[in-house]
Amino acid sequence: LATVTGPVSHLLQGERTALNSMSRCSGVATLSNKCVQIATSQKWQGEVAGTRKTTPGFRLVEKYGLLVGGASTHRLDLSQMVMLKDNHVWACGGSIEAAVKKARGVSGFSQKIEVECQSLDEALVAAGAGADVVMLDNFAPQKLKEDAKLFK
Repeated sequence: LATVTGPVSHLLQGERTALNSMSRCSGVATLSNKCVQIATSQKWQGEVAGTRKTTPGFRLVEKYGLLVGGASTHRLDLSQMVMLKDNHVWACGGSIEAAVKKARGVSGFSQKIEVECQSLDEALVAAGAGADVVMLDNFAPQKLKEDAKLFK
């Protein structure tokens, strides 16, 4: 994976940190690749993306591991996409349409807007309101499979 040169004392000072970082990245790559392989074997046409929070101080390492494993990174940080969660929708009177409209108004034409949805009905409303990405969140596996098929 790497060749390093330099004074032995300097190499030994950084050795453990470097090995831990590479091990972390390798683990993320291996796990994300397993998920991609499962999706491929099932002939799934969607994107496998790492949507969970990263370990503090390891964001770039873990996001790189996702890419190496064949998955997508979802977003690198909060500035890369507007993500509307239930609390944002509640702040707009419970209206997904109003939340998307408000987000579009303040984010600009080039910014993608994602809506986290807890049901198929919410997903359909979000798509109709102009969300660029609709995340089916916290679905049981079988329900996700059924609703994703209906949503498409």
